[in-house]
Amino acid sequence: MRHWPLTHLTLTTPDLVLRVPNESELDELAQVASDGVHPPGAVCFPQPWASGTPEQTARNVLQNHWWARGDWREDNWRLILAVFHDGQVIGQQNLSARDFRITREARTGFWLGQRYQGRGFGTQMRAAALHLAFGSLGAERVTSTAFADNNASLRVSEKFGYEPNGVRRICVDGRPVEAHEAVLSRKQWRGQTQQHTLVEGFEACRHMLGADAEPAPVDMILHV
Repeated sequence: MRHWPLTHLTLTTPDLVLRVPNESELDELAQVASDGVHPPGAVCFPQPWASGTPEQTARNVLQNHWWARGDWREDNWRLILAVFHDGQVIGQQNLSARDFRITREARTGFWLGQRYQGRGFGTQMRAAALHLAFGSLGAERVTSTAFADNNASLRVSEKFGYEPNGVRRICVDGRPVEAHEAVLSRKQWRGQTQQHTLVEGFEACRHMLGADAEPAPVDMILHV
């Protein structure tokens, strides 16, 4: 789309492709979510969007994507990418920020369909999001939130060396839940062996993400 350049942004990892889905692919993503993303009763997200009926879960996914696009501003955005493996939609990776030009901080979030979990895809998805945040946008910090029930997210953050950044109590589905915050600095990320991630279409949408005209150079070790 000429007037929504985010549709040209693509992240490619050794096994995955991450990009904004078209309407047909978004419908497929909603179906993956409706088939299940976590065990019944588990609390994995601040909003219990995946805890209702399959129909409600699918609709929540659709509305979340539409809301993120419609509410987009350069100083307050939420990039939601569908994740593809061998051409099949398997999950979603988020990267969001508020007042990025000033804070230089972004936040990640993700989910995978249950049948695609435990295969290392979550790690590749997070690595791609971090590459976009640090390598392309020039972020200084990236944060993540996880609950005790979301072991997959906790493990992924541990792999990347996130540091604990406090615990806060929030209400989820009518009950108190402890949200564990974690943070990764640009310096920590640059000191790691990096997954090979190809970023395409970024220059066309740089202005929509509140990025500088020219990103700071990134020195890193690529692991192919």
